[in-house]
Amino acid sequence: MPVTRKPLEIPPEIARQFAADMRAYHAERDGNLRDRIAVGTRHMLLEHMPTGTKLRLNEVKELFERMR
Repeated sequence: MPVTRKPLEIPPEIARQFAADMRAYHAERDGNLRDRIAVGTRHMLLEHMPTGTKLRLNEVKELFERMR
C-alpha cells in the first residue's frame, strides 16, 4: 500500500523569505555565513512542517542548489 502524504502548505511570506534567503546564500562567499543562512532557513521551514519532520542542513543546502 503506497504512503500518501498531505501536501505542505507554506504561507506566502515564508516562501518569499525562503527565496530571499536563497538569493543571500548564493551571493555570500564566506562558507560560515552561508551555513548561518541555511541554518536560519532550516529553522524557519521546520516551524511550518509536521511535528517530527527531519530536515538536515545539507538538505536545505541541496534545495538552494537545485532551485538556483
